[in-house]
Order: sequence, then C-alpha cells, then structure tokens
Amino acid sequence: LAHPHASGPTLSLSKPELVQEELSLCKPCLQISEQGLNLLLNEILNVGVIGGCSKLCSVLKTKAGSTVCDIACAVIGIKEFVKILSHTDLDVFYFCETVKMCPKGKDDAAGKILSIAAEPPKGPAGTKFQLQLTFNVVNATGVGEIHVAVEGPHSDGAAQGFPNTGFKPGTYQTTLTLDTTPQPQANPPVSWDDGEYDVKFDVCQGECYSKHPHSIVLDSKHGNFTIGE
Repeated sequence: LAHPHASGPTLSLSKPELVQEELSLCKPCLQISEQGLNLLLNEILNVGVIGGCSKLCSVLKTKAGSTVCDIACAVIGIKEFVKILSHTDLDVFYFCETVKMCPKGKDDAAGKILSIAAEPPKGPAGTKFQLQLTFNVVNATGVGEIHVAVEGPHSDGAAQGFPNTGFKPGTYQTTLTLDTTPQPQANPPVSWDDGEYDVKFDVCQGECYSKHPHSIVLDSKHGNFTIGE
C-alpha cells in the first residue's frame, strides 16, 4: 500500500452509494408479464428443466426478460424457482417479489383517486378520447398496476393493466388515450356504437384484486365518455 504522504498523482474517491440492484432488475422482471410466466410454466410441464436455468429462460422472447429470469433462477436455485412458477394463480408482481427482483410492497400502502376527466366528453366514433386520471399517494406503494376497464352499449368492452414499480407519496396525473376508430377487419371485429361508455380505474399495489400478500386496491373510481354526433 502506498504511504498517504507519498508523492504522485492526487487521487479522490467519491462517497460510496448504495446500488439499488432490486429496483434496476425490477422493471425488466415486470416486463416478463403473465404471458411470459405461462411460457415458462408450459416449458416446465412439457420439457422439464434438464437444460438448467439458461435453457428454461430462453423461451422468453425478450433479452431483458430471459436475463432477469436467468439471474433469479440462479440466485434462488432452479428447484425453488420451479416451485414458485408452479404456484396457483401466480401473477407477475407476486412472482417478481418472491424471486427478489422487486422489493415487497408494504401493507400500509395507501392512496386515493381524486378525479377522472374525459376530453372531449363526447364525440363520434373515431374520436381519440383522452381520460386524465389524478390520484394521490399517502403512503408509498410497491410494485403494482393501474388497471383500466371500458364498458359500453352492445360492446364486449376492453381492459388492460399498466404495471409500475411503485409510487412515493405525492399527487400524480396520467392520461389514458382511447382510440375509438372501428376495426371491422379485426378478429373479432371492433365497433364503437353510439351511447355512454363507463371507464373504471383501479390504482393498486400488486395485481388488482389479487389474494396474494401485499396486494392492495388503493382506490377505484368510474369516469365516462359518450360516443355520438
């Protein structure tokens, strides 16, 4: 070791900072999605785990997903990894927490939806409606989703969950863009009949309405828009 008073280049060292490894791997883990978990489970059921973690995780389509899968599998061991994947009613949030890629959410997570506003409130089919959601987080949340469900007259509706890595306390705004252009060539065809449409927003920690630990529906509210001339 060099003597502290030895002559030579002047060196400096920044203050060591904690590397948030969990968070850096969390987002790509959530991107594995329910579909990815099903691919992994089907591979286990149909082929087995003879090739180890790398072979199993190679069924995932994205490089980020297969890399995170491989890391998680190697860290906890393939037997435990397969056991977690075989869990009944597994969702991606609980999976990423259990394999330690995402921090577990706290059970005191709390928040409230403040408003839902549609712009424009009314328009013909083909209108791109903007639905602005404003919500307040009182106690920080862990990984979760904002789930949206749209229902209207004579339609099957549409629903989708949008994952996130959690929110610190504060007030947030996000906008859902909904394109109501009819798609008669789609399978099944998509039509937007005249009438009022209900839009339900759920802000959740974990998967909305899941029975897994740490899953909480912070709040749920309805907005609406109308299709018509």
